Amino acid sequence: MPSFTSCAITLAAIVALVPAVAQAQQIRPGQWEVTMQGMSKPLTMCITPDMAKDPSTLMQKRGAESDCKSTNESKSGNTRTFNIACSKPNKYNAKVTFTTHGADHFTMTQDFTTEREGKSRAGSMTMTYERVGECK
Repeated sequence: MPSFTSCAITLAAIVALVPAVAQAQQIRPGQWEVTMQGMSKPLTMCITPDMAKDPSTLMQKRGAESDCKSTNESKSGNTRTFNIACSKPNKYNAKVTFTTHGADHFTMTQDFTTEREGKSRAGSMTMTYERVGECK
């Protein structure tokens, strides 16, 4: 089971990645549920109408402690790939592949390496995003 720290890093990466997903196909505003391998409870996030129209505003939600950036984006059909790199609060690099299944559903896979307190870890993680209704 992933540690809390690796989940926190992953959550920061998730928030950083949502703008790219939104650009692939216009997503609908609302409450979204994110399920990940190894997590017993899904995460939820609210995407407002303004966020859905201008996904760059989601980048501001990451917090000052994160510096994640995405590069090398390519698209083929409903699949988009890119790299993400963060150096703080911890080093995190990933190759990300996501596939949209409509405005209310997409999946994302990250092949990643992370480093914290001098210890490196590599792995792969798949996440499923589904719109579950209106924001609460």
